[in-house]
Amino acid sequence: MITAPARRRRATGVLAAALLGLGGVAGCGSEVEGRASAADPATSTSSSASESSGATDVEDLSAGLLPAAAFPAGAQVTPITPEELTAQQEQLGGGLGGLGDVTVTPESCAPAVQQVQPELADMDGLAAQTAVVGAAATVELLAEGPGLAGSLETFSTGVAGCPEATITSPQIGTATVTFEAIEVPDLGDGSAAVTMTMTIEGPDGTPITVPVQLGMALDGDRLLSLTTTDPAGATDPVAFGQLLQQAFEHQAAELD
Repeated sequence: MITAPARRRRATGVLAAALLGLGGVAGCGSEVEGRASAADPATSTSSSASESSGATDVEDLSAGLLPAAAFPAGAQVTPITPEELTAQQEQLGGGLGGLGDVTVTPESCAPAVQQVQPELADMDGLAAQTAVVGAAATVELLAEGPGLAGSLETFSTGVAGCPEATITSPQIGTATVTFEAIEVPDLGDGSAAVTMTMTIEGPDGTPITVPVQLGMALDGDRLLSLTTTDPAGATDPVAFGQLLQQAFEHQAAELD
């Protein structure tokens, strides 16, 4: 039997997935779901690349993804194929498409909520992976295309102009989303990061809160997107900034 608190935890997970396109990360509790099967961290990315080779007309950028050793010991690293990424974006509509009858208040915050992840239409290259340790998860995305500079600009300006928003949908009830800027290194052609905190009131009135750290960095036509979430509430802006820098430098060294 599913208890009311469990339903609320799942609602928070639905919101996280719909907002972020987390490649199957449920975003709450210890539930982590994904269509990509679990694989050995040392070989998962390379095996995904070979399996998806020729299955899509976009370049495989998986060589630029962080190696498993960059994540905490015991992390389960799982690749996400370009087909899975594009299918997920179609399902989620790039932001809130996975939720029905959505209302964002104030209305001016809707673009900020929609653009916390880049659109993946007309891409020349794609690669992504998840790294999961317990209930905490990191999602790394590399995308290449001429229109991605706008994604970073929209991300930066959108969340800066919307420190707090309320999202209402029959699937999640009412959730409050707040944005707070994270100071990160100045990388490539621009970089920015925020902590997004999602809060839903539980049945007993106790708020259930999930913090999500999001960062982007631009390298010419190539965009790095990094997302971390820990339902236990642990966030480390300094460590996140360091991981964003490490991921940016790794992709530049491997793909340029």
